[in-house]
Amino acid sequence: MEAKQSLRIAMVGRPNTGKSTLFNQLTGMNQKVSNYPGVTMERTSGLTKLAPGQLAEIIDLPGIYSLHPSSADEAVVMDSLLNVHEEGEVDVVIGVADGTNLKTCLFVFSQVLDLGIPAVLVITMADDMAHRGLVLDHAALGESLGCEVLIVNARTGEGMEAIQPAIIRAKASPHAPFFQPGGIHLQWLAALQEGDEYIYKTWLRSLSQPAHEAKIRESSRGPKRLRADEAIQRYRQVNRWLGSFLTSYPEQDRRFSTKVDRLLVHPLWGSVVLFGLLFVIFQALFYGSEGPMVAIDEMITSLSQSINAKLPGGFFTHMITHGLMPGITGVLMFVPQIAMLFGFIALLEESGYMSRVVFMMDRFMRPFGLSGKSVVPMISGTACAIPAIMSTRNMEDGRERWLAIAVTPFITCSARLPVYALIIGLVIPDMALMGINLRGLVLFGLYFLGFAAALAAAALLNRWKRSQVKVKVPDFLLEMPEYRWPQPRNVGMMIWRQTSSFVKEAGKIIVAISVILWFAASFGPDHAADFTQDRVSVPIEESYIGIAGQFIEPVMRPLGYDWKISVAILSSFVAREVFVGTMATLYSVGDEGIESIHATLASQINPETGEAFFSLPMGISLLLFYAFAMQCMSTLVVVARESRSWTLALTQFVLMSLFAYVVAWAAFVALS
Repeated sequence: MEAKQSLRIAMVGRPNTGKSTLFNQLTGMNQKVSNYPGVTMERTSGLTKLAPGQLAEIIDLPGIYSLHPSSADEAVVMDSLLNVHEEGEVDVVIGVADGTNLKTCLFVFSQVLDLGIPAVLVITMADDMAHRGLVLDHAALGESLGCEVLIVNARTGEGMEAIQPAIIRAKASPHAPFFQPGGIHLQWLAALQEGDEYIYKTWLRSLSQPAHEAKIRESSRGPKRLRADEAIQRYRQVNRWLGSFLTSYPEQDRRFSTKVDRLLVHPLWGSVVLFGLLFVIFQALFYGSEGPMVAIDEMITSLSQSINAKLPGGFFTHMITHGLMPGITGVLMFVPQIAMLFGFIALLEESGYMSRVVFMMDRFMRPFGLSGKSVVPMISGTACAIPAIMSTRNMEDGRERWLAIAVTPFITCSARLPVYALIIGLVIPDMALMGINLRGLVLFGLYFLGFAAALAAAALLNRWKRSQVKVKVPDFLLEMPEYRWPQPRNVGMMIWRQTSSFVKEAGKIIVAISVILWFAASFGPDHAADFTQDRVSVPIEESYIGIAGQFIEPVMRPLGYDWKISVAILSSFVAREVFVGTMATLYSVGDEGIESIHATLASQINPETGEAFFSLPMGISLLLFYAFAMQCMSTLVVVARESRSWTLALTQFVLMSLFAYVVAWAAFVALS
C-alpha cells in the first residue's frame, strides 16, 4: 500500500453502523455525488490525505446484510468488491461495525476478508458500548482476524487519528479464508479460478451468475443450501471470537432506547407523537422561513432597482433586471424553506427515529398492499421523487417495488415547495386559528393529501394486481438503531449537500428558462423591441410567448388560469420549481417598475371582475393541480428506467395529469 500514491478505499458495513458519520469525518467537504459505473444509483465519494504525497478516494458503499445480493444495493457492493466495474479495483476496505451489534457486523466483515482484499475494521459507537457495559479486547480480535481493529467514536472524533495510518499498513488477512466452500464442486471451482484468486471470491462470483446455477445444482445441493451452510459456519466462528474477546457487564446497560420505544412505537401514542411531530415541522417551515424569504426577495428586488437606475437603458440592462434577476429570485428565495425541510429530515434520521416511523407505518401500509419498506421511498420522496424511486431497489418483492414506483410521484417533493409557498402566500390569509398558523396548516394539508393520494392509488393498483394473480405481502424485518443525539456535522452536511444541489441543479434550469422566457416575452413577430428608458419592450400579449400562451389558454381557462399561468405550467414540466421563475419573469417583463415577486403578483387585477386576479378559488385550483400532476420530466425518465417500461411511465404521466386537471377544475368551480 505504501508504494501506491492514490488508493481506492471502499467503506463496507451494515445499515445504521455510523458509516456515514465516519465517512464525513474522513472526507470533510471534499465530497461529490455521482452514479456507480453502469448503474443509475447514486454514490458519495470523497478525497482524503493519508500521508504527505498520498491521496485516497473513499467510496461510501450502500449498507448491506450480506455479500450474497438480494437487492440492487447489495449487488452494487458485491460488484465493486469483485472488481466488475472498469473504473479500477478496490485497494483497501474499511469495514464498519456497530460495537453494540458485533455479531452480525463481523459476519459481513469476515466475508470481505475472505475476498483477499486488504482491510481495516473500524468499530463505532464506543460511547454506546460503554453505556451497555461492553468491553472488547480489540487487539486480540485483530490478531485472530489478521487485520487491525480500531474502536472509535466518529461522532466526537475520538480515535479517528489512528484510521489513516492503519489504512496505509493494511494487508490481506493471512488467516483467511474463514469459510471454505466444500462439496464435490470444489474441482469445478478450481477450474474457474483466475490465477491466485481466493477460492471464496471465485465461489461468490459463480453463485451470482445464472449461467452457473445448473452446474452448481448438479455438483452440490443448490445455491440456497450452500449459502445457508456458509451462514452456519460463519456464525459459529463469530461466536467463538465474541466469546473470547467480548465481555459484558449488563448492570451498566441503561436500555434507554427500550424505555423510549414504549411510548414512541406504541400503536396509539406512537401515532399521536408522529402526527404531532409532522404538524409541528410544517408549522415551523412557515414560521421560521417567512422572514428570510421576504428578506431575500426584497434584497434582490433592491439590487435590480439599483442596477436599473445606474446602468444605461438597453438590451442587457433589461435582460438583467427583467429576465436574469427574477430567475435568481425564484431560486434563492426558497432556499430557507428547503434547507429547513432537509434539516428536519436529517434530525429524524440521525436520532434513529426514522426507523421507528418505518416500523410503525408497516401495519398501516399492509391494507394497501405495501409493507414498511415502502415508507422509505415515500418519506425520501418529500425531498425528491428521483432518489426515492431509485431507493426501491432494496425491495426484494417485485410487486411491491412496482407499486412503490407507481405511487411515489404523488408524494409532495421539495420541488413543489416553492410553488406551494408562493401560492399560499398569495391566497391564504396570514392569520392564526387557536395559535396555529393557517398557512402552515394548509401546507401540512397538502403534504397529507399527497400521502393519501399515494395510498389510495396503491390500494387500487394492488386490487387490480390481485385480480390477475394472488399475491402476498412479504414479511417485514427491520433493525432498530439506538437513539442518539444528532451529530451537528452530519445534519449540516446533509443540509449543505441537498440545498446546494437544489441551487446548482434546479437553479441553473430556472435561471436559463427565465432568460429564454424573457427573450420570448420581449420580442414578437410583428414588433422589434426598443430597449430604451422610455419603451422597454413590445406589448407582452403580442410577443412570441404571448401568442403561444393565448393558443393554449382555452385548455386551461376552465381551471381559472390565464395564458401566463398556462405557459408557467407547461414550462414547469422541465422541473416543478421553474413555475416560480416563469411567473416572476412573465409578470415583470411588461411592467415599467421592478417589484418583489409577491408584490407583483398580488397587484394583478382580474379584468372581468375588477378584483385580485390571484383569488382563493384560482389559488386552491393551482395548489391541487401541482399536488397531483406529474410535472417533472426527470421523474418520468427515472420511472421508465427503473421499471424498464415506458408504457408505465407514460400511462402514469397521462393519468396523473388528467386527475390533477379534473380535481383542479372541480375545486375552482366549487369555490367560485
